Amino acid sequence: MLVINHLNKRFDRFSVTDINMEVDSGDYHILLGKSGAGKSVLLELIAGITPADSGEITLFGRNITRLPTGNRRTGLIFQSPAIFPHLTVFQNIAYPMVKLSRNDKSDKVKQLAEFMGIDHLLSQKPAVLSGGELQRVALARIFASEPLILLLDEPLSAIDTSMKADIRGLLRGLNKKGMPILHVTHDFEEAVALGNKISIIENGSIVQSGTTQTVIENPKNTFSANFTGERNFFKATIRNHEATIQGNQHKPVIIKLGDSYPVDEANILIKSKTISILLHEPEISNMNNFRGRISTINPKKEGFQICIDAGINLYAYITSEAFEKLNLSEGLTVWASFKASSVEVIF
Repeated sequence: MLVINHLNKRFDRFSVTDINMEVDSGDYHILLGKSGAGKSVLLELIAGITPADSGEITLFGRNITRLPTGNRRTGLIFQSPAIFPHLTVFQNIAYPMVKLSRNDKSDKVKQLAEFMGIDHLLSQKPAVLSGGELQRVALARIFASEPLILLLDEPLSAIDTSMKADIRGLLRGLNKKGMPILHVTHDFEEAVALGNKISIIENGSIVQSGTTQTVIENPKNTFSANFTGERNFFKATIRNHEATIQGNQHKPVIIKLGDSYPVDEANILIKSKTISILLHEPEISNMNNFRGRISTINPKKEGFQICIDAGINLYAYITSEAFEKLNLSEGLTVWASFKASSVEVIF
């Protein structure tokens, strides 16, 4: 468990101020914020690359605030992994294993490489590897140093879209095996795909922390609401063309999907602009159609955010013109309708 209490660091034009947060043993904790918010600085403070001015950092009960970087057992991986270009993949992974015998070192390197899916690359140099393969090498080398927590700084931003799902699956698997992870990103989809906890950082301060569902559904301030953007985010069980989620009364709600998927646990996201509000039941059968009552109406810059209680809370965004034409009001019964193809499935 990582515990940060009242951590502060002042620079000439920027400060990290009174950071308080926890990463529990089984957490995949996302630190979400815009560029320049202080995300990377916080990781560097935890890893010891940047010394804190005040405050305390403890890792599994040990105060590491003033320890040298090499003694903290925090595995930090940057956006562009720092792989030694003149060494082979084997040599890169083996680099931290200074106290092991040659045979033990060889066995451990092969074990880590196999786990990371790069055992066929051990004789290769980094220059011929893809971005995803380089990140796997970086992860294997970090694990060779036996860290107690992984600190990831935008680890997927330099990876091709086709490879991101594989790396996400690898990271999720590492976390399920008991490795706590603190993962920095500015990507909302990445946050909901991986994190069970989210902290939002703005101008060097944590403005909200909680479970992914809580932060998305109940933003504490305008910044959190604007940054997370979408509130139609649900944990689901996927089966073929359907996603089943737990409704407001703990009753299952089935949502049609545009494609067929294998049975699995996943997240689904329905963008509010894809939901239409209708006064009468639609006749199109390939749509998701839910009858419900308008519970809240919130004015926005260019329209209104409408929450419809239809067994689940569905948030729709409509223009001011559409709002006036429909003559909507709180308590009114309406239909929320959206295409199956507009439901995003995020594994």
